[in-house]
Amino acid sequence: MELRQLRYFLAVAEELSFTRAAALLHVSQPPVSRQIMLLEAEIGTPLFERSKQYVRLTAAGQHFYEQARALVAAAQAAVASTRRVAAGQVGKISLGLGGTAAYLFPDALALFRRRHPEVELVLNPLNLAYHQAALIEGRIDVGLVVLPVSDDDLETRQLTRMRLLAALPADHALAARRRLSLLDLADQDFIMVPWAKGRGFGRLALQVCRRAGFAPNVVQEAEPMESVLGMVAAGAGVALVPETMENLHGRKVAYRPIREDYAAADIAIAWRKGDSSPILRAFLACCPDGAAPRRRRPARAH
Repeated sequence: MELRQLRYFLAVAEELSFTRAAALLHVSQPPVSRQIMLLEAEIGTPLFERSKQYVRLTAAGQHFYEQARALVAAAQAAVASTRRVAAGQVGKISLGLGGTAAYLFPDALALFRRRHPEVELVLNPLNLAYHQAALIEGRIDVGLVVLPVSDDDLETRQLTRMRLLAALPADHALAARRRLSLLDLADQDFIMVPWAKGRGFGRLALQVCRRAGFAPNVVQEAEPMESVLGMVAAGAGVALVPETMENLHGRKVAYRPIREDYAAADIAIAWRKGDSSPILRAFLACCPDGAAPRRRRPARAH
């Protein structure tokens, strides 16, 4: 039994005329009559009463009509839903959305929700430092990484370049300066997100300091970054933080630009290499491509 036969049968059953059914189907009448005869032969019973004056459904034909309508409708729904899956319009996608990602992904998430309202977004509160491992392990489908990434199992696309700021207790002597060099921080106690077990801003801060010519004196590790800034506000030390954090603890923490151009992080969106999911492609289409425009920040007194 073919889907074409069911469509032919339904057209004849609804028009009660082989001639009108053929015209509706844009075919000649003989193929319609032949397919109905083949269908009746396969089922083993007549579906229509035929005479020169009329065409009527038999009792078996009336029953089959209801079943055929459901079958054709199900086939059409299957085609439509498959096309929606292929277009990335249904399904789910899992994202890392902790720490810095919470500041960079919202616009993309809002756009994706508007374009694909039936896709389930699974948001995992992972700090950026752990996105790379979560991607490799299959716990998330999309995450953020600090470039460069040497893992051959991942693909990346840069989203933005993010400056690092020096975060100081508001009453710190260095807070009187408008801009700092990394070497100004060489003798300071540092608060840092864990660098040994993650691949985020802790490791980057360590690399930046070493490039400036010193190893930071790390007196305390904490995560997430908000906790680091809480310790800075309490006077426990200084920190290097991404510019997205500048509005936290505004009265107790002084944020100062760093002179060195390399005190910055290239942030990229990352996904598993070879992932051909249409939903992934649809999400990537909602994300900025390349360096995002720098946001203008209002001047604030510290």
